[in-house]
Amino acid sequence: MNKLNKTAISFIGAGPGDPDLLTIKGMRNLSEADIIFYDALIDIEKFKKINKKAKWYYVGKRSGKVSIDQKIICRLLVNYYRRGLNVVRLKGGDPTIFGRLTEEIDILSSNKIPYEIVPGISAGQSCAAELGVSLTERNVSRSICFLTPSVSKNSAVENEWLKSVLNCQTSVLYMAGKQIRVLGNLLIKEGMSPDMPVAIIENTSRESKKVITQLAELKHHDNTRSGPVCIVIGEILKSYLQDEKPVERVESRRRKKYELTNAA
Repeated sequence: MNKLNKTAISFIGAGPGDPDLLTIKGMRNLSEADIIFYDALIDIEKFKKINKKAKWYYVGKRSGKVSIDQKIICRLLVNYYRRGLNVVRLKGGDPTIFGRLTEEIDILSSNKIPYEIVPGISAGQSCAAELGVSLTERNVSRSICFLTPSVSKNSAVENEWLKSVLNCQTSVLYMAGKQIRVLGNLLIKEGMSPDMPVAIIENTSRESKKVITQLAELKHHDNTRSGPVCIVIGEILKSYLQDEKPVERVESRRRKKYELTNAA
């Protein structure tokens, strides 16, 4: 039997993994939930501390691993809402960026179930903050492209993402860890400079690993990384290649900010 439910289902952007980056509204909605369906978040135990009374169900998807069918996730959202429960769908990063949001809000709309979307910090934004750079820069970058690459050898459609990168001044490639070694060759073949600066960031906002290099060097990098990987491509990174130890410089900068904060 359906129960009266006056609360909209809340799609909350959890950010790139660090619970401290959750918005105030996201934290409030999360703390008021009865049931939470969450994605493959990096530090879920800390998120659970926000609401210890709710029931938490993992429905995440990771490449190459067994995961719950999307239709079942949609059905769960509808069924639990109809029980009169306050339902939250916690998605990594921002729900509107590579979050399979459309399938879920479509099923809610077809069932006349209200929903709201609470934005989150996307991994691309977190990577820029962690590197200490701006994704846009006057006279250098006036355009940003967020995309996920496909590297199929048999379909030209699958490689349409290449045009986006070539026509954009700063590109952030999501879910790109397993394609690292072929990305550089593909872009160089299409006309991008082999010297184009590139940053590889794994597990942004957490205990991240960062490498700043050039496009031609991607073929030498490990493509078996376990954590989520973003690749930033663009001249905004050029100053880092001029430093002898750019990654150490980034780490040093972050430590100084932390020390100043605590001193205050």
